[in-house]
Amino acid sequence: MAPEIVDSFKVGTKTVVVADCDLRGDITLGSGTILQPRCTILAMAGPIVFGSNNIVEENVVIVNRLKQPMVIGDNNLFETGCRIESPCIGSHNTFGIRCRVTPMVEVGSNCVVGAGCIVQACPFPPEQPRTGADAEDRGPVAPASDELMPPPSSEGPSQTDPSPSPAPSSATSQPPLDRLDDFTHVFGSENRRRKASGEGSGQSKALFVKHWEYLRDTLPKYHKLKMF
Repeated sequence: MAPEIVDSFKVGTKTVVVADCDLRGDITLGSGTILQPRCTILAMAGPIVFGSNNIVEENVVIVNRLKQPMVIGDNNLFETGCRIESPCIGSHNTFGIRCRVTPMVEVGSNCVVGAGCIVQACPFPPEQPRTGADAEDRGPVAPASDELMPPPSSEGPSQTDPSPSPAPSSATSQPPLDRLDDFTHVFGSENRRRKASGEGSGQSKALFVKHWEYLRDTLPKYHKLKMF
C-alpha cells in the first residue's frame, strides 16, 4: 500500500494560484510563481521547491517521484500540457507544449525543450576508466590473439579457489543520470540536441517579464484564486 501523501504548502508573496489547481505533498512556491488552471503539482516522495517568477500553464504536470527534493530555479516557463519529472531544473528554461522530461535527466539554465519532445537519459554513457581496487574487480586480462591458451583440464573446474565472484556494483542498479547543459535546445521528432550561442537571450527574458506581468494582472479578474 502506498504511503499517504501529507500536504504542506509554503507560498511566497505575489504568488497567483488558480483555485482548480491540484497540489499534493510538500510544495514550496517562491514569490511571483503563477499556476494557471488545471495544472497538477504532485510531490509523491520528496518535496518540490519552486524559485521565483515561474509560470505554469494549463494542464501541466510536475511530479517528484524521488526522495530527494525537486528544485526548480527562477523564471521558468512550463507551457500547456508538458510533463516534467526532472529532479533539478535551473533558471530561464522553456518547456514546450506537450513535451516530457523523465526523472533521470537534470536540466541546466537557458534551455529550450521543443513542443512534443521527450528528453530521456542516454542509455549508453561513456565508460569511465577504472583504477585501484575497481580495476581488480574486472578479473584477469584476456590474452592477446597470438598467445596460445592452455588446453582445458579433463578433471573439471578447479575447487582450490572457493572465493565467490565480486558482487555487481550498486551503481548499476539505477539508470544513469543525464544532464542538459546550459543553452541546450531539444528539437524535432528525433529529439535532437544542439548548443545555442545565447545570442538574443536578453530579448527572450524581456518577453518573459511581459508575459508574467500580463498573467498576474489578468488571472485574478477571470478565475477564483486558491486561498492558503
